[in-house]
Amino acid sequence: MHMKAPLQTLLTLFALLTPALAQSPAKLKKELKAKEAAAKTDVEALFQAAQWAAEKELAADAKRIYQAVLKLKPDHEGANLAVGNEQVDGKWVPAKEAEDLRKKARAAEFAAKGWVESNGLWIAPEHAEDAKKGIFHDGDDRVTKEELAAVQKGMVRHPVTGELIEPRYRDQAEKRYFPTSASRWVDEKEANQFHSDLKRPWIVRTQNCTVLSTLPIAKIEEVRGEADVAFERMKSMFGGAMPLPQHRPVVLIAATESEYRDLGNGLGDGTDAAGSALIREEAKLQLQYLGEVRGAICNHHKDWGPRYLRHAAALCFVHALAEENSVTLPLWFLHGAAAYTSRFQVDSDAGWFGKLHQQKGGVRALKSFFSAYTISGDMESTQIDYNIYGAGLLFSFALSGADEAVNGAFKEVVDLLTGASKAKADKAIAKLEAAFVAAEPKIAAHLQELIKKSPQ
Repeated sequence: MHMKAPLQTLLTLFALLTPALAQSPAKLKKELKAKEAAAKTDVEALFQAAQWAAEKELAADAKRIYQAVLKLKPDHEGANLAVGNEQVDGKWVPAKEAEDLRKKARAAEFAAKGWVESNGLWIAPEHAEDAKKGIFHDGDDRVTKEELAAVQKGMVRHPVTGELIEPRYRDQAEKRYFPTSASRWVDEKEANQFHSDLKRPWIVRTQNCTVLSTLPIAKIEEVRGEADVAFERMKSMFGGAMPLPQHRPVVLIAATESEYRDLGNGLGDGTDAAGSALIREEAKLQLQYLGEVRGAICNHHKDWGPRYLRHAAALCFVHALAEENSVTLPLWFLHGAAAYTSRFQVDSDAGWFGKLHQQKGGVRALKSFFSAYTISGDMESTQIDYNIYGAGLLFSFALSGADEAVNGAFKEVVDLLTGASKAKADKAIAKLEAAFVAAEPKIAAHLQELIKKSPQ
């Protein structure tokens, strides 16, 4: 499996650790020669020597010894896998031959279903129009063209991370083993250690999002669903519209407070004091199968972690729609949409946060709220919380349908973000802000209704 460096930006910004001094090639070769001599014709001892050579980056020697193992035992699973062979109908064959066999089988399968081949991809007739827009389908999953090409060449999803892997590694993957190099698979403990470095975080694909983190994989599994919760909430808010597959939300979850500070300083757009922030435009991440993406970062706080993750995923979602439709959004709108997932997920949450918002001043002077809206590390945390909840409250009110002018103005902005309208974004945003200002008493009353639903 060819593994591309997934995070060129992080490799550049976070080369934090000085590697230990490596052994000289001559010394390694001498040690390997001794291992080979001791192994003689012992298949397993030779295989262990080959694995050692691979770990020490003596690739040519490792391949040579693997081939020696196969001469002694042609059906040796580990050696076959290491040199790239695959098992087809019980027989080990070179990867190219296996791919040719799979390609013929796929062609017959797709042709029998009436699919059409286009630029090397097989497309179902009902998905032909989507394909023209850059939306491809792998079952119920929306994927990029590059992902579909990999799947149709036989790649499969790792059952834990969702990453695409070669089918010959399926058994290891199902046993919770993970790749750390082109042919080296390790257990969960070793994989967690490998991915504890910001230069090579875990990459975990959820149903609708992609999560990157140095957290242990079990911790990522516990929280990753929160990103999908945010995605579905945003999808509902925007009438079922979704970002293109290449713009699926990508969230980098910091494992510690210090890591989050480093990420915020190195990648953040300046709003990371909120616990979640978009990555700066010029600091986009490079991910295999997705290309350049402007993801988000969030803090894995012991109490607030799930909220921060929802907030970050929602930021990515809304930004993606805005970017795809050439709409520039004010900061209050971006964080307001995100706050609707992180503070208004259920009525009791909205009410509890509403009480705090009321204590900080409640709904007041919305005109200046819009003009002065900001989030930065120079602000008091109470003011940051006030701004985030206040923006989310506007979304809660708009979606309640309580004011006709707000309803109409909000729909105009949604239509811009979903491509249903090509009106001028600045005018639509100004109209929405004016509608909110006019409805300020109703928004204050809406806050009181939410507070009534807070836990007693």
